[in-house]
Amino acid sequence: MKQRALIDVVCKAGLQTLAGEIGALLGQMLSCSDIKLRTCSKEQLFSNPARQKTALTRMTVSGEREGNCFLLNRISAAAVLAGTLIMLPQDIIEENVQSGKLDGELTDAFGEVANIIAGVMTQAFVDKYPKTVRFVKKTVEELIPTKIDVESDAPFPPGEYYVASCELTIDETDLGVFEFVVPLPIFDLEEAAPAAAAPTASAATQEKVTAPTPSDAAVEPPPTAEPSASAAPPAPAAPTAAQTPPAAQKPKFADAKKLVDVVFNTTIGQIGEEIGALLGQTLKCSDTQLVMTTKEDFFATQCQEKSILTQLKVSGDKKGVGYLITQVPDAIAMGGTLIMLPDDQIAEQMGKGEFDGEVSDAYGEIANILAGSLTQVFLDRFPKQLRFVRTESQAVVPTKIDPSSDQPFAEDTYYLASFAIAMDGYELHRLYLIFPADLFDLDAPAATIAEVQAAAAEPVQPTAVQPGVQPPAAGEWGGPPPETPVGSAAVAATDAACVDGPPIVLILSDQPTTAQPFVDILTGAAYDCRLLSFQDDIKGLLQQHQVLGIFLVMAQVGEKGFAAAIKLQSAGRTLPPLIFAGEEWTRSAVLRAVKYGARDILVIPASTDEIQDKVTLHFKKAS
Repeated sequence: MKQRALIDVVCKAGLQTLAGEIGALLGQMLSCSDIKLRTCSKEQLFSNPARQKTALTRMTVSGEREGNCFLLNRISAAAVLAGTLIMLPQDIIEENVQSGKLDGELTDAFGEVANIIAGVMTQAFVDKYPKTVRFVKKTVEELIPTKIDVESDAPFPPGEYYVASCELTIDETDLGVFEFVVPLPIFDLEEAAPAAAAPTASAATQEKVTAPTPSDAAVEPPPTAEPSASAAPPAPAAPTAAQTPPAAQKPKFADAKKLVDVVFNTTIGQIGEEIGALLGQTLKCSDTQLVMTTKEDFFATQCQEKSILTQLKVSGDKKGVGYLITQVPDAIAMGGTLIMLPDDQIAEQMGKGEFDGEVSDAYGEIANILAGSLTQVFLDRFPKQLRFVRTESQAVVPTKIDPSSDQPFAEDTYYLASFAIAMDGYELHRLYLIFPADLFDLDAPAATIAEVQAAAAEPVQPTAVQPGVQPPAAGEWGGPPPETPVGSAAVAATDAACVDGPPIVLILSDQPTTAQPFVDILTGAAYDCRLLSFQDDIKGLLQQHQVLGIFLVMAQVGEKGFAAAIKLQSAGRTLPPLIFAGEEWTRSAVLRAVKYGARDILVIPASTDEIQDKVTLHFKKAS
């Protein structure tokens, strides 16, 4: 049997008995699944920035081979196993899992579990391996994968490793992956690295690959003199590959952004919990979007309503300023909730946009909590030390901002993390966190960022041109009238016809004066119109009437209108033709309108003929 096949057989046998042995120690049923046996470099092992905080168990190898090997598993899994072993109450185990720390008696207890794992693997090698190899547990420590320098010797040196892994479950609780990591020479697999590297080297010569492994593999090849004639040319090629920044530039940017995305995803989850706890409310964060942007694009396509901009001073390994941006009504709702203002007073201040005094101070405390969450997660998971401190706040009106000025911040490339927030009793909007790209090492060439933006837009575009797509993206704008419906339009017409109530046309608007021309023209054409605000109950009308069509009229194209469109989609029935009307439309806003169900777009102010044309084209008059 070949050496690699032999090692696979032995390690697989060990992993298959792992669950039973640990279960016997704990007095619990464990199950093992998804066994994987592979070789990889240190860099490849830690390449996924989503890898969670880890418990690293160091083991020594003795017998006919000597050295060190390692056990890697989630810190949360270690807390569960350790807590179960020392019979902690379930709520205490959960608390330890949430804390993400392994210390004191938990470390000792998990050390006993690691002893069992070392013993299981030793027994497998005693039973099936011709040479004497023993594994002994030494220490258990915490490891933050995103902070590892793959070129350093911590937590173990660069090189090629054999990794035997499996997933463990205890009482239907997923413990995640357990990885047994052993340097190749200990298993007499040192020849496997050059064998794998040889084709890689030739491929690198032909295709100029960015060489993630040569840095590791290059340490091993020199002693292997067998392919001396062919190996000589690739040897000088290795430094050449290392000196080709253009080839490595894109992966570097992509990897850096992937890491920052992971950190912000974690932060946003924590923000919802911590701010919710402060307010005594359930605060849900959803629809997270992590993109590169510019100042001009941000205020043209993302933030268009009057907002509170709070500066977040960044210190540590990088220095600069980021910004928390929240729409004024949302800041009032959260600040007012914190100081326990009556609901009617909060609603009144939201309507008037009164953000001052105690409400402003209270919102500042919420921003402090957010800055603290950012700091904690970045210190835990980001390679560089970054801290965030809330400083001053100001109101900004996006439509009054000059993109070429330095106010409220300069035109540049930025990293934008945005997410929708929902709080009991309030319809809130998106919250924005925007930072200069260079703070997170994302200052890539413009062409690279353009590629990222184009890739992010790709999934949205087909929605606008595929006629068979279900709502909210119905057909192309200006598609066939209801007399000859296509795809979802046919369903909408049928749905409307199934309702026995009188036929009406709905006009939804955030400003009655903006919507009045639509009311006048439709009434003059003998349509029964109902003018509603974005906050009114729409679901009842959809269930009680034949709704022939809907105009969604926005004084300013922005989040309020799109939120109303989302509310329509949640009404529990297929919608009739929906036409979005607004004053200023950007490409991004048009794509969002289509995403939320727009059959057509109308630029206002619109003439009588323009409105009548849309009605004739899309609304079928009831007989």
